[in-house]
Amino acid sequence: MSTSTQVPEIEAILAYAIKTKASDIHLSEGDYIGFRVHGEIGKMSQGGEQAKVSKEMMHKLTLELLHGDEKKFKDFLEKHDMDFAYVSSDGTPFRVNGFFKLGRIGFVLRRIERDAKKMEDLGLPSGVSKILTAKQGLFLITGPTGSGKSTTMVSIIDRINEERQEHIITIEDPVEFIFTDKKSIFSQREVGRDTDSFVSAIRAAMREDPDIVMVGEMRDKETVEAAMNLAETGHLVFSTLHTSGSVQTINRLIQFFNPDIQNQVRVRLADSLLGVLSQRLIPKASEPGRVGIHELMFITPAIKNLIKSGDFVQINNNIELGSQEGMISMKNSADRLRDQGVAREEDYIGFFTNDD
Repeated sequence: MSTSTQVPEIEAILAYAIKTKASDIHLSEGDYIGFRVHGEIGKMSQGGEQAKVSKEMMHKLTLELLHGDEKKFKDFLEKHDMDFAYVSSDGTPFRVNGFFKLGRIGFVLRRIERDAKKMEDLGLPSGVSKILTAKQGLFLITGPTGSGKSTTMVSIIDRINEERQEHIITIEDPVEFIFTDKKSIFSQREVGRDTDSFVSAIRAAMREDPDIVMVGEMRDKETVEAAMNLAETGHLVFSTLHTSGSVQTINRLIQFFNPDIQNQVRVRLADSLLGVLSQRLIPKASEPGRVGIHELMFITPAIKNLIKSGDFVQINNNIELGSQEGMISMKNSADRLRDQGVAREEDYIGFFTNDD
């Protein structure tokens, strides 16, 4: 890196992020460049000084991210929000969100793994292997922003790719990971480039001979309904949601709909949902980095009845007692890591409140 305090070009910033293993980069006019490393935010330094972004440099960085496309830049200035993908010169993909704050341009770039991680390396619950043989239904991966939902979903899909001969359609905004055909074949579609919306792509998928459909995120009622339709018609559907556990996930899905049809939605969801994998990342106990803790719920006859009746409070008890079905609570997952010396209780105990 140059010792000048001038902000480097975007490729130099990305190279710095890759070198420091940053998960996220924060760029905004008038502010210092921020990097999130192992969950903690820090600032980029050059020659002992922190790098600050001027208005002129922000304009330059924006055009670099957009590959010089003045039309896209103009659209961004008019709409004030933008999502897209950027691939660095070394082939590392980034998910980019552009926005305005106090009238100034800002970007957050999330680094995406270039290679699909093995399920074993992610420390997923052993029960997740059950989903690898599922033929139809809806399986959701949930957690807060930055908890590794996309990484987990890609890992599961790529394992299926290695083991099954299927046609897998992915629908994302933007596409984050490019799959290589192994036993399966892929049709990867990007919202805004290949299709107008998640909903239109999911509906079109019904006519594209899919076995499995991966939907980047459940954002609204229409997407949820379209995904349930796919699951009900004999397809295996994967998606993500920004929820912290199975009960909150089920509640969120139902609350997308008007109260007068929520009873009907509960029945449909109980019949189409396969399970929910929720996760968080916490600091490792004795080395830099973070490790995942998980809750895994599968739909059993008992849980199906609880969803249909709206008695969600009892679902957590069923998860606690469901180890024979491959289920595990997040508290038990965290306690196992503590007992193995991998995690410290003080780093996760605050997640488990009386109303969890």
